[in-house]
Order: sequence, then structure tokens, then C-alpha cells
Amino acid sequence: MSRPLTATVLPLCSALGYAFAALMLKRATERGVGPWRVMVLVNCTAALVFAPWWFLGGNPFEWIHFLHAVLSGATFFVGQILTFLALNRGDVSITTPVLGCKVILVAFLAVLFAGEKLTPTLWGAALLTTVATALLGGEIRSNRERVLPSLIFGFSAALAYASADIEQLNWAADWGFGHYAPVMFGTVGVLSLSMIPRLKDPLRTMPRRSVAWAIGGGALLSVQATGVAYSIAAYHEVTLTNILYNTRGVWSVLLVWMAGHWFSNTERQVGNAVMTRRLAGAALLLIAVLLGLHH
Repeated sequence: MSRPLTATVLPLCSALGYAFAALMLKRATERGVGPWRVMVLVNCTAALVFAPWWFLGGNPFEWIHFLHAVLSGATFFVGQILTFLALNRGDVSITTPVLGCKVILVAFLAVLFAGEKLTPTLWGAALLTTVATALLGGEIRSNRERVLPSLIFGFSAALAYASADIEQLNWAADWGFGHYAPVMFGTVGVLSLSMIPRLKDPLRTMPRRSVAWAIGGGALLSVQATGVAYSIAAYHEVTLTNILYNTRGVWSVLLVWMAGHWFSNTERQVGNAVMTRRLAGAALLLIAVLLGLHH
């Protein structure tokens, strides 16, 4: 029996959607707007997008399930903060490929917390990840202010997202995705609202164009996440889905290189040699992810 075409198309579309969303959010944080007001809008948008999943149903309510979903949301929220720091202070073409190492980090966390064996293949994937990171940050001496935040915040965000994945792996099935996801992302929205009193400038002072980019990017970010979740739930091909989805690192470099000017993105001005090296790093990281998934 041949596999459905949508099992391949959905993760690829989600990967491309993430790359576009990253550029849109990067655009929203420019011109002095800052990442925090944008993050509030994005996470509240995500909470609204995931809310209808509740109607898919799940197992009966129990406080322990609710608390697990809240904890996953809080962990994911930390990842969001780190992601916005990476996008605001770094470059999309570095941050997005670095975020792709999340799958390898999931494997390492599974070794630590799920009793899995650390195979030679996984060690090889970790080595390739290190080499890929060196390629992505190859111009660190000339552009330290942009590259270091991309790497540091990007890897930290990947670790937070990987932790959230492990939490969902252990807990989501007990309640059902239909109930777990809305509470998880509802928590993200509530935590974001709690930041409003601490914002340097109120939301109402944001330029309308920045608001439009933020809401558009947030909606696209949520839709692409839903596409990945649906692919895993409907076709039960977690490994292949994640391999396809991690092409977002390659897409991000290509989009910045070829279409970044549409989003007022200037990263391509670092030069063709640097962008070629970043693309090579993204491709190598994708290979590392593939090895990590098959360890």
C-alpha cells in the first residue's frame, strides 16, 4: 500500500511555512519595536489557533493531566523567549538551522530520561552537528554581534523545545492531544499576557505594519505547527515527518538569500561566500538530524 501524498506534502509545507514565519517575525521586531510585544501577539494568536482542537475530545479531565499540559506550555514559553531573542539579535539564516538540532537533543534527553542507549550513530550525528555549527558561525570574528546570539539563543531554544517534546511524549497521550494542546498553548498565551505590564512600551503604540507582520507570522507559525502535529497523528510516521520538517533550516537560508529583500531582510548582504557556507552548514545539520533519527 502506497503512502498518501499528503504525508509528505504536509511536513514539507510546514517547513516552508516556518521559514516564512521566521522572516515575518524578524520583520515585525525591527524598527525599534523589539521582540517582546511581538511575542505577546504571536503567542496569543497561537492560543486562539489551537483552541478549536479541544472539540476533538480526549480522555476525562484530571488535575494531573492539566498540570502536565501547563508545565509543557511553560517549557515551550521559555523556548519562545529564547527564539525571539535569537531572531531579534541574530540572523534568521543561522537561527533556523540551529533550531533544527532539536531532534538530536530530543534523542539525548531520551537517553537521559527514557533509558535509551547512546549509539555510535548518534555520536556521529552529534559530531556532524558540531561541524555544521562551525560552518554556520564561520564569520564569527567579523560579525560576532549577530552570530553569537544566533548560536547561543538558538541552541538554548532548541533545548527548551526538546524538553517540551519529551514532556509531551510522556504525558500527552494520557489526556489526548485534543485536550492537551489547547491547555498547553493556552498556558503560553496566559504567560505572554502576564508580560504586558512589564513591557517598556504598550501594545497600542506598536506601528500597525509591525502588528500586521506579528499577527501574520504568529498565525502562520501556529498553522505550520498544526500541520506537523496532524501529520504525526494521522500517519504515525514520526521519524519521516521530522526529517521532512527539518528542511526548514535549508529553506530559511534559501529564502533569505533569494527573497529576503521582500521582508526588508538584509542578511544576504554578508556576501555569497558566507551564505554558501551557511547553506552547507544547514545541509550538514539536516544530515545530522537524519542520522540522529535513525540511531
